[in-house]
Amino acid sequence: MFKSQISSFLLLFTSAFAQPHAIEGLTEPFSIVFDKDNTLYGVEYENGNRVFRLKDDQLTFIAGSKSPGGKKLGDVAAGDGGPATKGRFNGMHDLTLHPDGRLFIADTFNRRIRVIDLNTGKLSTLGDGKLTFKEPYTVDISPDHQNLLVADLRQFKILEINLSSLEVTTRAGNGKKGIPKDGSPALKSPLIGPRAAIYGPDGSIYLASREGHALRHVDKSGKIHTLINTSGKKGFSGDDGPGNAARLNGPKHLALDPSGNIVISDDNNHAIRLYKPTEKTIHLLTGTPPRSGKEPNKLNRPHGARYDQKGNLWIADSFNHRLIILPTTQP
Repeated sequence: MFKSQISSFLLLFTSAFAQPHAIEGLTEPFSIVFDKDNTLYGVEYENGNRVFRLKDDQLTFIAGSKSPGGKKLGDVAAGDGGPATKGRFNGMHDLTLHPDGRLFIADTFNRRIRVIDLNTGKLSTLGDGKLTFKEPYTVDISPDHQNLLVADLRQFKILEINLSSLEVTTRAGNGKKGIPKDGSPALKSPLIGPRAAIYGPDGSIYLASREGHALRHVDKSGKIHTLINTSGKKGFSGDDGPGNAARLNGPKHLALDPSGNIVISDDNNHAIRLYKPTEKTIHLLTGTPPRSGKEPNKLNRPHGARYDQKGNLWIADSFNHRLIILPTTQP
């Protein structure tokens, strides 16, 4: 493991923020996650290709090395069985943390789910390469910690992997590209741009449609419903109103807030938005949509956002190459 030596690294962190604060010195941070002790782990995209940790105000890169990547390179995965610092990644998009200390990473352009055992520092590939993905974009651990949810954009499916047996089950998508009919069985429905998927508190599934500019829900009975943007047209509208009448623009990531609401990285609107399932409403958390910017209150293509254990919202402000930290604010 090696510590950041970047002179521009900046950490402005207090227990209660009056304004957004930033952590700089990263290259295209795409997603973040916290452990029970509030240590942050994150991944960089194809021009960084590193896994980083922020603990006690200290930034450390714990896996990978800064090297150009990209879809055209294909599968360049390396380092399995050895220390994660020697591993090679390509276009990581997301990560999630199991309570047992396994960090699961969507190594998208390597078409694998990589695993870092934080107890040993060793790197592996889930299933030792026997599991087949086309482009896994996001990963999420089930509420009972038994399964891993994977959004595979190019398969047009949401997959669930049993972490004991490695059995793979499709939870949504018939493998075809298209807009699902509201209320239809998710397994028989086409999907359009299934870019992200997470479990709800009850084990149901929420998914973000990148090209469909929508938020959808697979309920416990297996039916799929559109919650935000039934029109399917891209744009920015509808805050503080009903979600079905609102518009998104290329949503890229989903997470839960402490109350079980859905945090949406509305990437091409340069905004973080919140959907409240009980009220069926959408709200703006931060950003100046649809405009991007470098100022503290502006974002540039945010690809991930998550609440820490203290209730602060952290944002992977990807193309400003920084993390933004906001005090807890609920609309």
